[in-house]
Amino acid sequence: MITTGSPLMSQTAKGTGYGQTKDAAIDQAKRDAVEVGLGAFISSETEVTATSFSDNIYSKAQGFVKTFEVLSEAKGPDGLWEVTIEAQVTQILDQVMQDEMALQTLLTSMNRPRIIFLVKEDNLIDQVGTDFAETQLLKMFYDKGFDVVDRQLIAALKGKSDYDQALAGNVAAAAKIASQLGAEILVLGTAKISSGGKVKFGKRESNMYSGQADINGKIIRVDTGEILAVVPQARGKKVHISESTAGINAVNAAAQVLGGDIIRQLIEKWSTQQSNFIKVYLVLKNVDFGSYMAFESFLKAQTVPGIRNAYAKSLDDGVAEYEIEFEGKAVNLAMGLSQTSPDGLSFKITGMTGNRLTGEIVQ
Repeated sequence: MITTGSPLMSQTAKGTGYGQTKDAAIDQAKRDAVEVGLGAFISSETEVTATSFSDNIYSKAQGFVKTFEVLSEAKGPDGLWEVTIEAQVTQILDQVMQDEMALQTLLTSMNRPRIIFLVKEDNLIDQVGTDFAETQLLKMFYDKGFDVVDRQLIAALKGKSDYDQALAGNVAAAAKIASQLGAEILVLGTAKISSGGKVKFGKRESNMYSGQADINGKIIRVDTGEILAVVPQARGKKVHISESTAGINAVNAAAQVLGGDIIRQLIEKWSTQQSNFIKVYLVLKNVDFGSYMAFESFLKAQTVPGIRNAYAKSLDDGVAEYEIEFEGKAVNLAMGLSQTSPDGLSFKITGMTGNRLTGEIVQ
């Protein structure tokens, strides 16, 4: 069933999903509702032909479940859950950016990741260490409902080796700090505040100063090392009678641009994952070359429901790493893998951090 409203707003659609747990079935039902709901978007906006359809006018990556209600749920004799939902499906990005409820639904579906900010700021006006950009970014994300790490916890690490290396751009050191403070998402960047001197009106010099700021940043998922967003440059320029205040206002403006771009990229990334798949990394110990190849074939066979594809990434001294495209949450993949094994191999899942699973072949 589809209730069609304005194509710029949302569609009501039913979806049905199956899974080894109720939550996994709900995740699948959301994808089904997105597929149905976006079909309504297309039919209301476009005369769909075989050619336009094949040219990717339709894409599940363009939809997002804003809210949903469970209509029915049942657990079958095979242990699988069947859940039917009614969902409000919206076209992603702008709708989610503007809708607080939709954003909170998205953050919850991503298990509300905690975010840590590490921004090295060079204040060339006052020649002192400042953290205006980091403070502004933290406030922006907090106001949007993101879970952020308290700056006092970060400040307690100042002067330590890992902290200094992180600010210098060492991603491994920054990831170590993030893990220590329980953060899953790391925002690592640099900011520079400078003065453009006194502002001129024509040939006449005024008593106003021009403050300028440049910021860049990259957003990294700590557990997998995946880069979620990159902003190579965000600029701010402000005028004030105080040179220092002009610089502060400029860096705050630049941070606003950077933060808005980061949030937009994260929403697009996470909405796409919710509607399609996430990447889960599996690190397996006690592996030789034969079991390395056999396990890849096992994953590619999609014996575990929800696996779309899998790739053997490396084998080093008995430790193998696989990248798995999975429709659902990492915990559901871990449960599925725990309930089955490749022929001739026995293994067990030993740990899980975010989207990273660890396990070992049992001899």
